Amino acid sequence: MKKLLSIFAVLGLSISALTACSTSDSASSVITISDPVVRANDEMSMQNEATGKYMTGSFMTIANSSDEEIYLTGGSSDAAAIIEIHEVINGEMLPMSDGLAVPANGDVKLRMGGYHVMLMEQAKELKAGEEVTVTLNFSNGESVDYTAPVKMIAMDDEVYGAEMMP
Repeated sequence: MKKLLSIFAVLGLSISALTACSTSDSASSVITISDPVVRANDEMSMQNEATGKYMTGSFMTIANSSDEEIYLTGGSSDAAAIIEIHEVINGEMLPMSDGLAVPANGDVKLRMGGYHVMLMEQAKELKAGEEVTVTLNFSNGESVDYTAPVKMIAMDDEVYGAEMMP
């Protein structure tokens, strides 16, 4: 009986230790993501002529509860081979090579015609009604996952030119 109790105690401590090491522990996270959405591919979506793969944008609000400015630096997703952070200036979509600042104790809104997360070289065409999971990486070492619904969203005046495709 003592041996059985010892085994359960060791298993319990092991599970606790593994949980404490998890990078997705939301209790310790200073970054939160709300209202994420991914734009569905449609006849306006750009396609890489060389690979035939699509790209699209993801939009959300990112909040930072820390006393330090933190940068959104990139990410990953099974839905796309490349994740980049972009902004739209004078109707032209530009990558943000230094990342996007999320102010201390503040938030930043990613919207059509402004800041957004690009899903490039998509694994497949994304259709309204599906869901996409993305992991975003931040300068404080945090990685935050979100799952967003794919929705039909009208294009603004952004220029999604072929030069944006790798």
